[in-house]
Amino acid sequence: MKNTGIVITVATLKGGSGKSTVASCLAVHWQQRGRRPALIDADPQRSLLRLGQREKALGGVPVHETGESGADIAETARRLAAAYDAVIIDTAGFRAPSTLAALAAARLILVPVKPSPLDVDVMLDTARTLFRTADGGAPRFYCLLTQTTRDSVIARHIRSELAAAGFPLLDSELSNRVAYGEAALFGATPSLMAPNGSAAAEIAALAEEIERLPETRR
Repeated sequence: MKNTGIVITVATLKGGSGKSTVASCLAVHWQQRGRRPALIDADPQRSLLRLGQREKALGGVPVHETGESGADIAETARRLAAAYDAVIIDTAGFRAPSTLAALAAARLILVPVKPSPLDVDVMLDTARTLFRTADGGAPRFYCLLTQTTRDSVIARHIRSELAAAGFPLLDSELSNRVAYGEAALFGATPSLMAPNGSAAAEIAALAEEIERLPETRR
């Protein structure tokens, strides 16, 4: 990834899809690889801030809290992008001014999708919001399957449905593993707690796929 201060927003209009997990795992992975990531917690639940206050403190990745106004989020993203290699914004799991501002600030948007029909429906609502907030063209977003059972029938079916509908979908997935929850107990991610484990490997694969995207190489 080039040192361009890319802003990545993780967003969906439904809670429980794994937004905070995706954001924290990517940030910690890049921190361990010698890059300079920062997190913005724009979710009223403040999940990232809570993780940062636990024992492992997300491996030292800085977590910045913002107000709920769009101007505050936009200014924080601009300021941090000038100082860090990657700025990752975690958003509310519902339509809010803060979410719209985070979408507008991003060069790349990740939309976590659990493999269920309801979550796919919510993803469609998220996509419509993305297109409505686009300034000068549709934003680049990619769906990411989360909490999957790898190669399960439902995961394959949802992946096929999204592809058939023309939605950009990452090859990587984050599986339904206890390693994520166990690491969070200590304010960590699998990359910190079990760097040679399967969860850390899939985080690395996701990060590497993102690094190959044209949006991250500009």
